[in-house]
Amino acid sequence: MEKHDERDASSDTPRESAGENRWRIVNPQIAASRLAATESRLRQTVVALGESRRELDDLFGLYSARDGGGTPRHSVEVFAGRSAVAALVDRAALDCAREAVSCRPEGPPPGEWAASEAGRDLALLARGVRLRVLYRHSARHHPPLRAHLERLVAAGAEVRTAPEPFGFLTAFDRSVGFIPHHTLPDGAAVIRDPSTLAFLHRVFDQSWEVAVPFDGPPGAAVQCEQHDAILRLLSEGARDETIARRLGMSLRTCRRHIAEAFKEMGAQSRFQAGYLTGRGGRAG
Repeated sequence: MEKHDERDASSDTPRESAGENRWRIVNPQIAASRLAATESRLRQTVVALGESRRELDDLFGLYSARDGGGTPRHSVEVFAGRSAVAALVDRAALDCAREAVSCRPEGPPPGEWAASEAGRDLALLARGVRLRVLYRHSARHHPPLRAHLERLVAAGAEVRTAPEPFGFLTAFDRSVGFIPHHTLPDGAAVIRDPSTLAFLHRVFDQSWEVAVPFDGPPGAAVQCEQHDAILRLLSEGARDETIARRLGMSLRTCRRHIAEAFKEMGAQSRFQAGYLTGRGGRAG
């Protein structure tokens, strides 16, 4: 309903004093349209306020960095797409002057990405940057990947392998690091926060200390570590397919290692191997 000032259509004077201010029934759609218009104006105001807030956040980050007030707020950023991430890593590598570390459980990506990664590593080494790279033991059994590692070592890189490295990490000069995004398949989180980077480097250093230096084909120590990892996973009830995936080897190779480990232990079954592993020693 709305108020209606009832006046004569041809005169400015009221028809009658009693009818000056009366209420009349109107279509509810009229009120709804007025409400929608008001709501639209409010939404536009909220959007404008949000944009202003984001601009202020960006300015705050720049001001903090300029004023020495600490790390900018955006110390962790997420980027999607392999090409975008590769471009960011290349840019960080070009700026790197002292040290680079990388943990690559799966080895370099195939095709042109492998060539790009190898070129980036060799460029770092040519500039005198210390490069430490951590791979899985299974890299020693893969001829193309083994040739890649031999090339890195010949150029001055420090390469080690472990049964199960902790995960993907690439970091430069302890100032920027890259780790995979947990939901975006080809995405990455770019980390610049000093405390987070210090933690990631401690994790890398701990894995590095117990890893085996790469010196070509697998030796007895590497094979022993692989068998220990296999037996540990067997004792946890892991299936052959899971073990192969965890250790970065084919199912056929995994089963060959399982048979060799059983022979070393004198075990006749998975149950017996798990039992002997749980006792903390090899039987053979």
